[in-house]
Amino acid sequence: MWLINTSTLLLELYYGDEIPAYAILSHTWGVDEVSFQEFSKTREDADDTLASKAGYHKIVATCDQARRDGHRYAWVDTCCIDKTSSAELTEAINSMFGWYKQSQVCYAHLSDFTLDAAHSPSDERFSADLSQCRWFTRGWCLQELLAPRQLRFFDRYWQEIGEKNTLRGLISKITGIPEAVLVVPPKREIQDYPIAARISWIAKRRTTRIEDMSYGLLGILNVNMPMLYGEGQGAFLRLQEEIMRKYNDLSVFAW
Repeated sequence: MWLINTSTLLLELYYGDEIPAYAILSHTWGVDEVSFQEFSKTREDADDTLASKAGYHKIVATCDQARRDGHRYAWVDTCCIDKTSSAELTEAINSMFGWYKQSQVCYAHLSDFTLDAAHSPSDERFSADLSQCRWFTRGWCLQELLAPRQLRFFDRYWQEIGEKNTLRGLISKITGIPEAVLVVPPKREIQDYPIAARISWIAKRRTTRIEDMSYGLLGILNVNMPMLYGEGQGAFLRLQEEIMRKYNDLSVFAW
């Protein structure tokens, strides 16, 4: 697992029990993200173009927040996965739910939300603005909502909006996910819900690649399978097969 040292902004590789405590970022991808290859050379080959990217500023802001919170390491999906390696990408996607769950804290950066001084979680305008955030429509962000023990929301300027636990009622209305799952500690575990119910939580979300609608469910359904980008809807058929191998839950055929 590649982690960013929040003081040096250098990537460090850890395995298994050696993985230190870390903060993790949840966000929606933009056009100016920084890849593993780009970020790996930020110290040895400074590039003004890279430093001007919005994605780079997001990484730095994540590390700044993590450092203020006392965390030496942070994980950001854009630059902590070598996506040119199919083996590393497959491992990362199959491990991602666990990585979010094992994090000390998850920062959800809502790039299309601005916290107003008059905003209050009980205010109708606050609720309306939050419900329009792209983060609540993206497939990968579902596991990033469900897995972390502590999830804190930040607006586009990194002003803190609130925590999942305090906003759980509103988040439940936006997502259709029961409050019992969102409360900290949860009153019901994800695994307490039928397969069909868990799949329904992603139904109104979207991913850039069709296959990612299925891959983004792996941790939520507690199954593993290899990535085959290009298979399209075939990914969901393989997911159903993996579910049937592991569970005696016919609700999966509701989909």
